[in-house]
Amino acid sequence: MYRTPAARRAAADAAGKAPVNSALPAITGTRTQGQTLTCSTGTWSRAPSFAYQWIRDGVPISGATAATRVLAAGDVGATLRCAVTALANGVRVKAKSLATTAIIAA
Repeated sequence: MYRTPAARRAAADAAGKAPVNSALPAITGTRTQGQTLTCSTGTWSRAPSFAYQWIRDGVPISGATAATRVLAAGDVGATLRCAVTALANGVRVKAKSLATTAIIAA
């Protein structure tokens, strides 16, 4: 029987296997072009592994899938967020950071 990802997650949640986020990811670093921002994982239960995606003005940035991001010219004046996807016991759960402030040119 095929179960949708949402149904698999609900079943895993019920079985106590899904990762649970208790503190959102956060972005730290100097918000200036050329500087590096770091996305923390936040706090999760069940010791998951993590995947990252940086988001500029609501749109995922192609290839920006590391925990860190060196701010580029395209980031100047934009709002950046990071999304962290946790994987534990075969279940994926996503959490997004709160929006950062506008990036200021160097």
